[in-house]
Amino acid sequence: MHKELSTAVQDFHQARRQATLQEMMARFTGQSTKLLSFNDISQKLKPTDAVEKGIQEIPLEAIVGSCGRYEDFSRSFLPLRSSNEARWALVQTYIQDKGLANIPPIGVYQIGEVYFVSDGNHRVSIARRMGATHIRAQVTKLETKVGLSPDDQPDELIAKIEYANFMARSNLAESRPEANLQLTVPGKYWILEAQIEAYGFLTGGASEQGVSFEEAAVMWYDSIYSGVTQLIRDRGLLRDFPNRTETDLYVWVFEHRAELNQILEWEMGIGTALHDFTVQQQTELKGAVQRMKDRITPKKLAPSPIKTGVWQKEKLAGPPHRSLFFNVLVDITVDDFSRKALDQSIEIVRRERGRLRGLRVVASEAERSNITSQFLRGDFTLKCREAGIDGKFSIEIGQPTDKLCERTTLADVVVAPLLPRPGSNLVTRLSSEFRTLVQRSACPVLAVPNQPSRFTKALLAYDGSPKAKEALFVATYLARQWNMPLVVLGVSEGKMANWLVEEEARAYLEEHGLQPSFVWKNGSVTNAILQTVEEQDVDLIIMGGYSRSPVKGLLLGGSVDELLRRTTQPVLICR
Repeated sequence: MHKELSTAVQDFHQARRQATLQEMMARFTGQSTKLLSFNDISQKLKPTDAVEKGIQEIPLEAIVGSCGRYEDFSRSFLPLRSSNEARWALVQTYIQDKGLANIPPIGVYQIGEVYFVSDGNHRVSIARRMGATHIRAQVTKLETKVGLSPDDQPDELIAKIEYANFMARSNLAESRPEANLQLTVPGKYWILEAQIEAYGFLTGGASEQGVSFEEAAVMWYDSIYSGVTQLIRDRGLLRDFPNRTETDLYVWVFEHRAELNQILEWEMGIGTALHDFTVQQQTELKGAVQRMKDRITPKKLAPSPIKTGVWQKEKLAGPPHRSLFFNVLVDITVDDFSRKALDQSIEIVRRERGRLRGLRVVASEAERSNITSQFLRGDFTLKCREAGIDGKFSIEIGQPTDKLCERTTLADVVVAPLLPRPGSNLVTRLSSEFRTLVQRSACPVLAVPNQPSRFTKALLAYDGSPKAKEALFVATYLARQWNMPLVVLGVSEGKMANWLVEEEARAYLEEHGLQPSFVWKNGSVTNAILQTVEEQDVDLIIMGGYSRSPVKGLLLGGSVDELLRRTTQPVLICR
């Protein structure tokens, strides 16, 4: 007997080591090793009836929880506590002596296809250790609205329970049978319930009887939820969130918008918040290889989080009456160039009937509330009030260019003072914060040099490249909506003129009812642009951004850098 007990103790310690190894592996796989608490599950499920099923052979793999010892064993019933050593060893010795078929049946509660141990946790642990697949059990089956399976993870079980309770309270399963509002993350249904209650309060305020939760749920589903999830489908956003649901994304984006509103004190549409959330998530979910690249590649050389063409595609998919530059973001600094950029931004907002968001980035909490920041806030607010536009000012802590680039996902265009300008050599190009902004911005950037544009006449520099096509899209909009004359410039640098490029632009513009002037020049792109600006009396230049890779562009320079060094007119750089 002593020898058998000693062997059982060794088996216990081996099982403990196996449990530790499983827990370590779970950190990599994301699969929980925790045993479920019967009390927690039953409180959420609220069983309606209990039926005694008698003694049955049940599969050990289907036992997923315990009534009282859920913290003593893992999901596979390996022992977790050293204090269980003596009891575990004695039970194993007893089972080996009597035989598994001759020991008393364990007690279990059955919910769906799974079981919770009410008596016999050690017997289950040792039976699994001995390689058994089934065990005799006295079964009490609990009737619930949600069926559980052995493959369900703890979060999935809780989410299923919460979903059943939400659907029962809202009655959406009856009123909207097509509704599928499943969440994969537990603890979030209160957000949907709070929205429904708020919607019911707003819509039933004039009624003496008010609106019931079930009635409000239907109106909320039709008016709000369906619209946002349709937007998610139209943009194909679930492709970036495998194994998640539309309701997951719906909840996350509302949480994200609330967080942004608190940080920035900006009110923003759900579409803007949805775009910003998905861009941030895509950045965070790059994977190990891309994260390694990020460590190797300086932030100044990092590309924009939005591929060329995506910005235009999203604008085309939006409402046809929506202004192209409805959300205008302006970089607020102390110098006089910033005031000119603010004046330029106000003019854009006036023309677009949009809203202006001013962003000042400081290095510390003390700077957030110092006299300079308060003066800039007051000046911004006064200018917006005098102009009669919707303007909100925000102060954030961080590195100015990094933070401004991050917030470009919330804007349709970012307006920034052209200071400092990109230099003519590698070192000065690398140190140019403005160059970094253009490279990493998620939307077009309007560079404001000495004087703001009056928007009386625009020049489009067009070479047929993908980014130039985005510039063509923007120029077409501005020429039509702002009634602004447009000049299209093509340049051949020592080569034959590419008339196909001109014909492509001409056909696109004529399709949109425009008859601009076309100019073709030979030689340097920058010289050709500046000459045409002077000859045509242009006060806005529109062009595509850096066409080379960030590293090649930095090493070789380019026409964008040279133009930004020499221009006296604002330049709208499309990405």
